[in-house]
Amino acid sequence: MTVLTRILCFVVALVLLLGGLLGAVEIILALLGQPAWLVPHGDVAAWLRQQTWDTSLVRLILAALALLGLLLLVAALRRGRPRTLTLPARPGQTPSGVTVSASRRGAEAWLAAAARRTNGVRGADVRLRRRRAKVTVRTANRSPGNLGADVTDVVRDRLAALGADSRIRPRVTVSLKDAR
Repeated sequence: MTVLTRILCFVVALVLLLGGLLGAVEIILALLGQPAWLVPHGDVAAWLRQQTWDTSLVRLILAALALLGLLLLVAALRRGRPRTLTLPARPGQTPSGVTVSASRRGAEAWLAAAARRTNGVRGADVRLRRRRAKVTVRTANRSPGNLGADVTDVVRDRLAALGADSRIRPRVTVSLKDAR
């Protein structure tokens, strides 16, 4: 589940919870014969009786709700990052029918550790995507020289050890700052 989907789910759930609580309080107050707390029942009921399906405001509200529902549906159906990285089977080493995978976080940490061991690197972060390994390295050197190429080679070697070098391409960015 992506961060955007989680935020949308939280906001929609919060709005529904607060709306439900407000509705319950208003219904209880109406049943007890008390005046309305936030929603003036009489005014709202009178306004709703005047509206028809042909009213432009009603159509606009319905279209906005349909669009909001469609956007929420698209956000919910959008695929997130898989938690595991599927590795290719090695002939002769992996029995047929067996799928080999690695934890995405573990593979990212393993690649980041390899990048940090490169001379001149003070810190490294790795984010694995479906087809790319985004590597950000930090250095205190004033001139990085071939640091980007060196880290690319190290990451490419590690991806080859996993058997994922044909699918995942490393993209290295060098930042001329100290480690955090």
